Amino acid sequence: MNDVVTEILRRSGCRVIRLQGGESLTVPNVLFRQAPLYVGMPVDPVVWRGEVSAQENRFALETAVRMLESRDRSSLEIFRKLTSQGYSEEAAEEAVAKLTSAGYLDDMRFARDCIARIGRKYGAIRIRQEMGRKGIPREMIDEILLEQDGDDMLDTAVELAKNALRGKTKEPTALYRRAYGILARRGYPPDIVRKAIDLAFSDPEVTGSDDGSRFLP
Repeated sequence: MNDVVTEILRRSGCRVIRLQGGESLTVPNVLFRQAPLYVGMPVDPVVWRGEVSAQENRFALETAVRMLESRDRSSLEIFRKLTSQGYSEEAAEEAVAKLTSAGYLDDMRFARDCIARIGRKYGAIRIRQEMGRKGIPREMIDEILLEQDGDDMLDTAVELAKNALRGKTKEPTALYRRAYGILARRGYPPDIVRKAIDLAFSDPEVTGSDDGSRFLP
């Protein structure tokens, strides 16, 4: 059934086409250029979409490859990005499957690289949250975290705790809470937080005393 184009909006990677009947079409830019529409133009959205869909899978794959040229991504990130630009779920799934089969997409590799990078400033809780948002399965995250050196994570937490104390003259209990809050917001588990703060308190360079007693809450 024919409708009329009333508005064409530019979005990142796509066009949003609004029709007189109230329907909206989100179309990748590359597909829009294959069969351009104009405001006031009559169109049958089903027929038009059928005309451009013949090339959709090829363009979805090419778009996904370009995404990976800038940085590595997870499978879910690629899928979400493609569908947000107007590609159908079927085209997005096929692109992800082909790139995974060819080795260009590898969620385990991606997760290991990300965790190695963000593990230098965040704890396990925050890492799980960040990786979960990127679509990495929890079992995979747990497996990679088990491979990590727990001492490295503790060392990073201790340095953060020291920074929270160094050069401060506030009341000790307030300093303890401040250090605890900083580490907790970074996603360190409570046992690591307490241990890190205890170690930071025991450092004379930070506390100004041999036993850290000035800072004991």
